[in-house]
Amino acid sequence: MIRVAVLLGGISNEREISLKSGKQVAKFLNKTSYKVSVYDPKTQFIRFVKDLKEKKIDVVFNALHGKGGEDGSIQGVLDWMNIPYTGSGVAASALAMDKARAKAIYRENGIPTPASLVVDAVDMKQIKAKLGSQIVIKPNADGSSVGVFVKPTQSRWKKLIEERIDAEGACLIEAFREGREFTVGVLGSEALPVVEIRPKNAFFDFEAKYTPGMSNDICPAPIPPRITRRAQELAIKAHDALGCRGYSRTDMILTKRGLEVLETNTLPGMTELSLLPMAAKARGISFPELLNRMIILAMES
Repeated sequence: MIRVAVLLGGISNEREISLKSGKQVAKFLNKTSYKVSVYDPKTQFIRFVKDLKEKKIDVVFNALHGKGGEDGSIQGVLDWMNIPYTGSGVAASALAMDKARAKAIYRENGIPTPASLVVDAVDMKQIKAKLGSQIVIKPNADGSSVGVFVKPTQSRWKKLIEERIDAEGACLIEAFREGREFTVGVLGSEALPVVEIRPKNAFFDFEAKYTPGMSNDICPAPIPPRITRRAQELAIKAHDALGCRGYSRTDMILTKRGLEVLETNTLPGMTELSLLPMAAKARGISFPELLNRMIILAMES
């Protein structure tokens, strides 16, 4: 029987979502194949490392999100201890978590993405000249749409940008794109069916992502085959360009310009409302089988 340690919770702003993801994973892992133990690094890190040293764990299922769990930090510890784990390695995790660096990689690899700036001070003229009058303000290294402001009025720009700079030392500002939102998961080397995101809020914010009934997501997305193929092609291209392994999920938007990639998640949510499991189900892969494939990919890498 394979001994699986599920990591959940952690110390990031996405702690509550990680707890949900991890509990869902632990619940649905096949108990005839896996002996499952659960660890929250916030309170049980020393016990976790002790069990690793004593060879009580064969593989780690990483259900952490955000800083400390998705940015290469825990991956470095596990690499050092020669323990296989789900998801991407140190470099890809760090790259994908840093949105500005990820966007630079996209551009280098011919992957379309909205224009953006990283600033450590507010220069309204520079922002307008490069990005126009409608922008999206984002944290550069956080997820779950925490601290994201879509199309704020210009009178609020300075305050919102300064808040992000105070919190992180820098702020990512992106040109706003009007269009339909999609996300595409990659499992192994295969792109999963495209999901269209239709939030009831103005955009796919924290509430829309994690509150039942707040987003009418559709999979497979009702789009022409050529757009489906293009979305899947971009998801694989982003996955490979960043050096991801195992699985990922890439968000994109369809505008008059075509599809543009917004960001890639190396540890997408695994809750009952999460989009990667939805796409896998549309592909005929049940949630327990999805988890099984993720562990196999981890142990083979």
